[in-house]
Amino acid sequence: MKIYTKIELDKNNNLISEEFFEFNGNIASAMGIHYSYKNTRSAKLMEKQAKRAKKLAEKKEKKLAKEGSKIEETKSKTLDTSKPITLDFLTNPDKE
Repeated sequence: MKIYTKIELDKNNNLISEEFFEFNGNIASAMGIHYSYKNTRSAKLMEKQAKRAKKLAEKKEKKLAKEGSKIEETKSKTLDTSKPITLDFLTNPDKE
């Protein structure tokens, strides 16, 4: 029995080349294991969930890093308690 490993056809379905080997015996031992979508569905779902969790963790990390820099900026802009607060200080658009 011929077991084909490669078959090349042209657009008119004429044979261009073929690769095969001769096999004598039980056909089940010649065939490999072929997985269908149902067999790999749970593994793919777990991979997808892990990818989503990783992406959310990275997004959360990035957001926290961004918020951390904002908090530091607001702390550096505190008022000096030794200076009195005047109307000019409150209404001046060019204040420091």
